[in-house]
Amino acid sequence: MKINIGEIIDPTEGRVVVEVDESGKRHARFDLTGLPRVEGLLVGKGAGEALKMTEHLCGICPVAHHLAGTRALDALTSDGVVSDLAEMVRRLLHYGSIVETHSLRFVSVDREAGIALKKFSKLMLVGAGSPGHFPVTARPGGVTSWPAATDLQAVVDGVSAAIDTAERVVAAFGETKKHAPIVSPQILDVALIDAKGNPDVFGTRMRVSRNGEVVEEFGFSEWNEKIAEEIPGSPAPRPYFVPLGQEAGRYRVGPVSQLSIGSLSTVRAKTAQARWLKGARDAAEARAIVTLHVLERTSQLASELQQRLAEIDADTLSTPPQPIHAGTATGLVDGPRGILAHTYEVDDSGTITRSIILTPTAQNEPWLADLLTRAAETETTPDGREAALEDSIREADPCLPISSAPPGQMGLKLDIIGAE
Repeated sequence: MKINIGEIIDPTEGRVVVEVDESGKRHARFDLTGLPRVEGLLVGKGAGEALKMTEHLCGICPVAHHLAGTRALDALTSDGVVSDLAEMVRRLLHYGSIVETHSLRFVSVDREAGIALKKFSKLMLVGAGSPGHFPVTARPGGVTSWPAATDLQAVVDGVSAAIDTAERVVAAFGETKKHAPIVSPQILDVALIDAKGNPDVFGTRMRVSRNGEVVEEFGFSEWNEKIAEEIPGSPAPRPYFVPLGQEAGRYRVGPVSQLSIGSLSTVRAKTAQARWLKGARDAAEARAIVTLHVLERTSQLASELQQRLAEIDADTLSTPPQPIHAGTATGLVDGPRGILAHTYEVDDSGTITRSIILTPTAQNEPWLADLLTRAAETETTPDGREAALEDSIREADPCLPISSAPPGQMGLKLDIIGAE
């Protein structure tokens, strides 16, 4: 695989292309042509080596890649089973990464709260056994080590205050005046759910819905049957839900979808979700509500994990690394920006022969194009257009630093093709 470094997109700027057709209608899109697909780097690597590489594929969402890749390989271990206890540790890691990522967005409405949640997210990551930026917690079939009692205690001691802080952020976003994002009523929402059908960022099944109505649910093994790329291998592959076809099957992922596919299972977040559903349904407040939800889940999770580990002899928990057998499997997590899918095909020697990674940015590109097109159509002044385009990018939240840039500082390059 060849990657031309000069073609990689500049993370500090973004390019919006507006094409004007003969009738004067504008069609806008966010340019991802310089953002290469990197899954080809894993082909020819041993499964264990490839997993280490996935953790460094994205400096913004390393935990999501770490867990999605591990979940794919879980299915190719000898029995394909991960213990409940190991799943709890992984879940704590995932929750910590979500709080960490979203907390940076909260500084704009409550600086103190954003910083406090950022600090607590580090306690969660340490508690799950990953103190550094790149995670080391999971391995196929289980985890590399078990949390230290003192690290878990720090999570237990601080989670109540963190929940209160997150609820304060939710209220702050709720008080911010905003307009409902205008999107196609046909767009689908896709997110993970738990066994009870509730939204679950570390769930084990997919739900596809439209305007709150369930369209279909399916398991990880059906991902590549249900979701296809219109332009396979492209940085902007235009994925779609196969049963509805390329146009009717366009969908989005992320916090907005996580709140749109069903009712949350925790009390405070569920109350906030009900208000959000009656309001503008914007992504900024959705991120705060999802953060509140995972912190509420963390309160019970950390206490239960602490209790169970105290009752079990650590020596009995030790399990050797699981060998990987031949086959094809998909691992999914619902990360801060939405669903991340890793599909690996492994041969008899444990070498990856095919790899497909579908990121939230790639999945949300059609949604972002819709938002940008509407912004370009409705705003006629240069300043108004730039502000509307920036708002659209923050809403869909591509995995680039510009997504969190302050208003007016996104550094967009606007290319208009055709007659104005």
